[in-house]
Amino acid sequence: MKRFAFTLVLGTAAAQADPLVLTANALATTASPAGLVSVSANATPADHVSVEAVVWTGGGGNLQGDSPADVLVMVMRARTEGGLASIQLGRYVASLGALRPIQIDGAGGRVRLPHRLALEAYAGVPVLRDLAMSRAWNWVVGTRASRQLGDDGSIGIAYLQQREEGRLSAEEVGIDGGAAIGAHEDLAAKLAYDLANPGVAEATLTASHRRGGLRSELFATYRAASHLVQATSLFSVLGDVPSELVGATWTWKAAPRLDVVASLAVRHADGSPIDGPAVATVLPLAMSAVADPIAGSTAPEGFVRAKLRLDDRGASMLGAELRRDGVGDAGWTGARGMARIALPAQLTASTELELVLPDHDRGLGRIWPWALAALGWTCGPWNAALAVEASASPSDRRRLDLLVQLGRTWGVK
Repeated sequence: MKRFAFTLVLGTAAAQADPLVLTANALATTASPAGLVSVSANATPADHVSVEAVVWTGGGGNLQGDSPADVLVMVMRARTEGGLASIQLGRYVASLGALRPIQIDGAGGRVRLPHRLALEAYAGVPVLRDLAMSRAWNWVVGTRASRQLGDDGSIGIAYLQQREEGRLSAEEVGIDGGAAIGAHEDLAAKLAYDLANPGVAEATLTASHRRGGLRSELFATYRAASHLVQATSLFSVLGDVPSELVGATWTWKAAPRLDVVASLAVRHADGSPIDGPAVATVLPLAMSAVADPIAGSTAPEGFVRAKLRLDDRGASMLGAELRRDGVGDAGWTGARGMARIALPAQLTASTELELVLPDHDRGLGRIWPWALAALGWTCGPWNAALAVEASASPSDRRRLDLLVQLGRTWGVK
């Protein structure tokens, strides 16, 4: 089973601005596996216009069968001098404050108002994965008003309404806020309430403390299926399920080039399956590995992750992670290793390997591997990457993907 992907990046810059700088090294850094190439085109602060395009083409390998060529992102962004107002137009993932993320064809913008106020809004047509379905009278609008608090804090309230064939399908209101409460402490919270099916859709509370090279964070989250975000690896596919999670995370700068992160938490899943609309929220290439209902239960989980930079710029690095996750029959243990090495002739080689051992076979295999090897090349304004991805998972017993990425850096003086 093979796939081929091609990524196209376009860009422009305003007259008399510095050259536009495109970041197009997702494959070379193995930052976006699972066949989803995420490439950004970011202008320098003096530029006012950028264009981003990510195109996926191929067939086979997913739960629904063959998938045609698809555009994941194609968006133009523009802003005024000083960032007083900004606008974006095209296909992109829209998200405001505590509201659910949703992929749309539409437009959005933000404007700064007096008295440290800001207003954001978007409107468009939700993207459907099934091209045979009609989008007539399908639309979604969202808006958020916020106010800055001090130098490092803000509070906002947001509203979303979505309709399918003119009928109300989703309606949410969200509140978010965060602020520094001391020289070394931060506090943040957000809450989304579903008005169409009354109930909390997402709630998050975090409190962090920094002391020297150690940052400690306490967190408590609840996330419904409608608020799951796109998966970028086998770990994130299996770990992101509707549940409540309470725990702590510690980030330690153990040495100038060594970062260590550890987390310990308790997760409770109520046994609700991920439904169709929730899977669509995760975007087309995420595997629905946890589509079966999970028996309601509580279980501990945690991970230890380390990253060692081999040079001051971080062009070469080594990383490793051990993780325990899942509840009930969906429990699993995983290990991950990654490496990125800068080579002569402006080449970069990178690889990543994940191994997942489920607690129960369920006829899907005793071990699920996922691996990605990539070679990136840069020459003047041009850059390119070639990657091979191989995996086995609950959704695919065997899968092989070939990914090709091409980019160019240019600008208009």
